Amino acid sequence: MAVKNEGSVTALTEVGDGMLLVSAEARNPDLLWEPGQAVALVVDPDGSSLKDRWRHYTVRGYDRKKATIDFLLTRHDPDTPGGRWIESLAVGTTFTFMGPGGNPVLRTGADHYVLVGDRTSLASVSAMLDGLSADAQTGGPSPTVEVIVATPDPEAAVLPTVNAWPTTWVRASSADDIRQRTLVALPQTVAPGARAYVTGEMTTMRAVRDALIERGVAKRSIGTHAHWTPGRRGL
Repeated sequence: MAVKNEGSVTALTEVGDGMLLVSAEARNPDLLWEPGQAVALVVDPDGSSLKDRWRHYTVRGYDRKKATIDFLLTRHDPDTPGGRWIESLAVGTTFTFMGPGGNPVLRTGADHYVLVGDRTSLASVSAMLDGLSADAQTGGPSPTVEVIVATPDPEAAVLPTVNAWPTTWVRASSADDIRQRTLVALPQTVAPGARAYVTGEMTTMRAVRDALIERGVAKRSIGTHAHWTPGRRGL
């Protein structure tokens, strides 16, 4: 994420379940982005440490022609650098970011995918589903996809993408509940050659990765990224 850029907020949309869709115009529109990647964003320029100054946010979508980049942000503790920044956003707010970059990155071409996360994963899950749809529309395979998302309020949750992919919503709030209920919701068998992407709470991510490996998914075919874990800031 070595490329420094600036963004200016053009729209803010409440999308349910404590989520905020932020659209911004990038000063330098020549970004290289793949579904699943994030940016490192300055949320507190005067923070006493790097962990206070920066947060990583997964990119929901990027439109090169319009030079717009979208983020789907989770409202959380307002007494944190990231929480304060989210609550301060308004149309016209400018910010500095680096990237996009990092992992996991969607790799198309498989016949079966398993996407697992919580509400902090909705940006990456949505972006990857859009990527799979776009690949199928341009002649790529039309894979089967299993999506599992844990969230406090499934009825209010919005997965802003096409409706072609079935989603299992798991009602859970705490890290322990998310981990336990997500493991129960995992498919007991996984198709050979499947690719999996697991993001969200750290201990859940690790447990799900291990469970998928036990079910026969190759370790190299599982992309992971931790977004949060209780008592730790700055992931």
